[in-house]
Amino acid sequence: MKWRMLDIDTPETFEAACGREKEMGEKAKLRLQSLMSKGYRLVDSGGKDRTSERRALVRVILSDGRDAGKVLVQEKLAQIWPSKGNHWCGGRR
Repeated sequence: MKWRMLDIDTPETFEAACGREKEMGEKAKLRLQSLMSKGYRLVDSGGKDRTSERRALVRVILSDGRDAGKVLVQEKLAQIWPSKGNHWCGGRR
């Protein structure tokens, strides 16, 4: 199952607009993997994203009850969605 986390925007790793975005995207990916390695559950919102893949929109709840998306935002590895542009590259997408 493919999914997208609700309410956050993370830096791109595949089609990054600049080198810093790609670097931050890799850091965000590794951090999420680390957070999820201790256990998690997905809470499906019932919605789908607008991409052609129509990924499920979910929250990732960690074993300690925290929302993984909020952790990434607090650690500046993600931003709140909808976002005000690509701050990793210094501006708008």
